[in-house]
Amino acid sequence: MPGGPGDGRPRAPKTGGGAGPLRKALLTVGSVAAVAAIGTAAYFAYADQPGGSASGGRAGASGAPATNAATPGPEATAFPQQTNAASAILDSETTDPRTLTLSETFPTQKVTLAGRTYRRVKVDITEKCEQAAAGAFAKALGQHQCRRVLRATYVDGKRAYAITTGIAVLPSKEAALAVDQVKDLDGNVWFRGLDGSAASRADRVSISGGYAAGMVWGRYIVFSYATYADGHTPDAKDTVLGPISGAFRDHTAKVIEKRVTG
Repeated sequence: MPGGPGDGRPRAPKTGGGAGPLRKALLTVGSVAAVAAIGTAAYFAYADQPGGSASGGRAGASGAPATNAATPGPEATAFPQQTNAASAILDSETTDPRTLTLSETFPTQKVTLAGRTYRRVKVDITEKCEQAAAGAFAKALGQHQCRRVLRATYVDGKRAYAITTGIAVLPSKEAALAVDQVKDLDGNVWFRGLDGSAASRADRVSISGGYAAGMVWGRYIVFSYATYADGHTPDAKDTVLGPISGAFRDHTAKVIEKRVTG
């Protein structure tokens, strides 16, 4: 596959998580990859998570060639009130039996992150998890008995950015980690962006280049994918989409955090 190991293209270096013993205990090493979406260059960041494992990169459409770039990705929030022991309740649906709903995951129509307000324009839930993902990653969700995938797409007030964020629910932490290992971020094999209407300016998320961020926390995979609403592809020096994607990932992860804190 183009863009794979040994193709002569530069590989993305790995970057460390935050400082401090608690942050180091909760977060592992992250990395960044650049890929192509629908034949155009697109750059993505995949960051790390509390109590799980991570790797780098992400794509929005399958079958596209990939290149990599050394672009810094967004750091994951440490969620300092958590400990690995406290978070263990999230590791299995036996200890965390409540069904995750759309109202729990996306409780408000608008969210404000880093001083910018976004409006939800599309929401979706499916128990056919394969429909919300691509390629071998979609197959892995089915094989590991994914319970459901919940997604929502947001646009900012100026309709400059369109972001899909969501949560995949697995029966156990082991299942979530196993699925996460199957993703091929260079090959666009991960979650699919959720398109909104043309009027919302979020109708190109699934085919646009952008930045992704994700985490595995217990039996959940939390993800986000930030794009420019006009569909143009960010270049390797883009400094806007990475922080937006990371902010949405952290915001969505608070839904899972509340299952521990009550």
